[in-house]
Amino acid sequence: MPSLSWLSSLAPQPSAIGTELGQARFRVLNVTPFCLYLILAWYFRWQTVPLSVVLGAVGYIAYAMIWVAVVRYSVFSTNVRRTLATILDQALPALGMYLAGFLAGLVAWVPALGAIGNGLRFGTRYTWLSSVLGGTLMSVAFYFSPEWRSIPGVATGIILINVLVPLYVVVLVKRLEQDKQAFEQRAAHFEEATKHDHLTGLLNRAGFADVFDDLFRPPKARIESKEVSAVLLLDLDGFKAINDGCGHAAGDATLQKVAFALTGCVRASDRVARLGGDEFGILLRHVSHPQDVELVAEKILAAIVAVSAPRSDLSLGASIGICVLPHPDLQTYEEIMQAADRLMYEAKAGGKKQFRKMAA
Repeated sequence: MPSLSWLSSLAPQPSAIGTELGQARFRVLNVTPFCLYLILAWYFRWQTVPLSVVLGAVGYIAYAMIWVAVVRYSVFSTNVRRTLATILDQALPALGMYLAGFLAGLVAWVPALGAIGNGLRFGTRYTWLSSVLGGTLMSVAFYFSPEWRSIPGVATGIILINVLVPLYVVVLVKRLEQDKQAFEQRAAHFEEATKHDHLTGLLNRAGFADVFDDLFRPPKARIESKEVSAVLLLDLDGFKAINDGCGHAAGDATLQKVAFALTGCVRASDRVARLGGDEFGILLRHVSHPQDVELVAEKILAAIVAVSAPRSDLSLGASIGICVLPHPDLQTYEEIMQAADRLMYEAKAGGKKQFRKMAA
């Protein structure tokens, strides 16, 4: 049997359909009011309708309907289609202005709408092409038309409308898009600020919970991988004495030192958060061996002890609860945090400055 693969080229292509097809359909509507006027003018004998005007209207409708099929079935490449459509959207109305004379004033807005539509849908370069080409072709049509030459002011006004209005609309829309982007950037910055602790710059509790799902892979992937992840919940030992004995300013400075120390103990891909007060959370992602989690915990304990206290008679330490993941009994963020919190208090009750771990 002969190959029928050529039939697939006639099928509608999704990439060609959408805003371009909408613009093609809009062309059919553009000339509808003019055609309606021609019918009414003929029926009620308002004025004589030249055959050339009727043929011009029918020709534009034919072009519009044919172009719907051109777009739907992707007859040309996208750039070729859009460029040809932009040219025809200006050339045909200019020809109509020349042939129909004053009667074409009813559709003097068609080139402007075509330029605006092409520009907003496909890019500003099509608006510039439409404006330059349309203004040139319409000027030529008016120059060679005795009727339009008799009213140069009106003719010039129509040319300016079809050149300046599309450019103004596109520039205005571009400005609105820029304002929208600036607003979205400010909103994103504000949202990001709400997820960070203002004192330490670390994630806060909301930010810690927000990044949790991004830092851990789906359960199936975890099972297939030998890598593990871990959640560490840390509470400072001795901080209350510093805060009460030296004041809140000294306590805040100590928390900032602790935040710096914790950040230096983990990788850039890990996350550190101040969950509130003197409690911190750490997310360790993609650890090659479970024993490495303990090494990080020991490094953290040593770093906290090394943080200088405001007075020589005061010292700082930490108690850490660790959940190594994946774990069959811990499936949600709340379950993991509760387990880590329980382990942390076990470490504190066991003598402080140590950690307790729930293995995978």
